[in-house]
Amino acid sequence: MARTDLLWTTAEAAEAAGVSAKTLVNWRSLKRGPKYLKPGGPRGPVRYRPADVRAWLRTREFDPEAPAPKKRARRS
Repeated sequence: MARTDLLWTTAEAAEAAGVSAKTLVNWRSLKRGPKYLKPGGPRGPVRYRPADVRAWLRTREFDPEAPAPKKRARRS
């Protein structure tokens, strides 16, 4: 059975994202990275929907042919 329709563990989501599981754990503590679930409640295991991981990865795509974004003015 393909796991594409199931929830992923941190290790599986990290592999799909191309980062270490430790990085995903760190990002969660910083409120960064892909959305995740805790199906067992606040102290339950962390799980990721494959679609959420893929959607988050799409927000990290960069087109080398696209014009560079304008730099924001620095505040003094």
